[in-house]
Amino acid sequence: MIFDWFKTARRRKEALFAQQTETGGGLTPMLYLERWGNMTNKLTPSRLASILQAADDGDITEQHVLFSDMEDRCEHLAAEIGKRKRALLTLDWEILPGRAKDKRAEDVAAAVREQFDMLPTTSDLLLDLADGIGHGFAALEIEWAQAGGLHIPAAFHHRPQSWFQVLRENRNELRLRDGSYEGAVLWPFGWVIHTHRSKSGWLPRVGLFRTVAWAYLIRAYALESAIMYMQVHGLPFRLGKYPPGSREEDKAALKTALANLGRDASGIIPQGMEILFESPANATQDIPGILVTRCEQGMSKAILGGTLTTQADGKTSTNALGEVHNEVRHDILTSDAAQIAATITRQIIAPLAYLNCGVSEPALLPYFRFDTRQAEDIQVFADALPKLAAVMDIPAAWAHEKLKIPQAEEGEKVLSVRQQEGPQPPAPLTAQARTGGKADPYPDQTAIDAMLPEASLSAACADLLAPLMDEIREGMEPVELLVRLGDLYPKLDTATLQELMARAIFLATVVGEASAAEEADGDA
Repeated sequence: MIFDWFKTARRRKEALFAQQTETGGGLTPMLYLERWGNMTNKLTPSRLASILQAADDGDITEQHVLFSDMEDRCEHLAAEIGKRKRALLTLDWEILPGRAKDKRAEDVAAAVREQFDMLPTTSDLLLDLADGIGHGFAALEIEWAQAGGLHIPAAFHHRPQSWFQVLRENRNELRLRDGSYEGAVLWPFGWVIHTHRSKSGWLPRVGLFRTVAWAYLIRAYALESAIMYMQVHGLPFRLGKYPPGSREEDKAALKTALANLGRDASGIIPQGMEILFESPANATQDIPGILVTRCEQGMSKAILGGTLTTQADGKTSTNALGEVHNEVRHDILTSDAAQIAATITRQIIAPLAYLNCGVSEPALLPYFRFDTRQAEDIQVFADALPKLAAVMDIPAAWAHEKLKIPQAEEGEKVLSVRQQEGPQPPAPLTAQARTGGKADPYPDQTAIDAMLPEASLSAACADLLAPLMDEIREGMEPVELLVRLGDLYPKLDTATLQELMARAIFLATVVGEASAAEEADGDA
């Protein structure tokens, strides 16, 4: 609890002036690594079982040395856990005010944001904390410094998990290994201890590498079998024949020659003996290779939640399944981000607020948050929102949040679409418009079109078709309307249309005569 942290923090502040591992408060760094060496050498099922059982009993040193070796020696494991760690670097983050609804909480959050910006590279901090995904916990020792009268971490030093031990009575409490039975208590303000729970249980059991340890071991056996097979069957068999009655010395010489042929392709044999080279039969199934693939797929499932975002076999891999697996990866990323954000809040943000702002009230403490929201399909929203806005009230802030588009601040330039005021009728398709802005080849016709008001022509057509429209409004079917067309024809009002046609013919005659006169004058 954060209350317990503040009570402990008030008692001791040694970590503000020194580091616990460099003042004799913990183990000498490389002693335990030299003692255990490389745990993957001659690793057997019984040996792995004993290492995991020892961790369950409270001795976690061998387990975490093994986990580090696994990540060093297995390129597939390193690649998959690396993807999961680095996914955190793609997220935006923010520091928000505490739950107290007053200005003081906002002022504290603003001050802590400025202090947090003074920290070393945030990406290194996140990657070091994400090391707890595989091991179950990650330990970073803080090196404090003074900057403008403020206590600011100058560095976060990652410490190997093998430097720590758990209490036998409480296996969720970490202690620094110093040779004593219970270990050294970690200094307040001196550490960032991130516990990452991939599954429930005691601290020695929550690491993800416990789940993939058996797949790692089986994969190692399969690779060793594949190498041995290549050494033996990758080259032609060398078969020596000796005649009956050969002496033991001659047989030994023949055997030595066969051995030398495998190393340096040279050798001598007595006269009368023979060496034959036989090519081995091709294996129908690559059993070790299949086993390696299955182990690697198991690792991918445990680490990333699926295999289609890692490797595709061309058979079961589809785009739809890949999208599903990617959604699973996002769920895992959200879980990782929430756990790491909680650690940063409790063990970095809270000390900064306490030391530099004098804040110890939980309601005033800011908190760290990753933005794990995914933007919705902007094309779908662009099509749906105008239609929905006509029948319901949609807050603009909600749309901005869903699309992850920030709201414009006061005075900030925004994108906009310029629209003319009032309804605008479509422009008539004139000859110039048809020719794409080139010279009008029919200026006379264009002049006549401009002289005839479009509104008058529409009104004339409306008067002409009025009887037909009345019948349609009364429910008459189109087939019946065709039958009655002969009866309705005398009722059609053609007076307005006849008047417009007469004007058009008159205008056409006048414009035609004027054009003819201009052409005659030009020819003269």
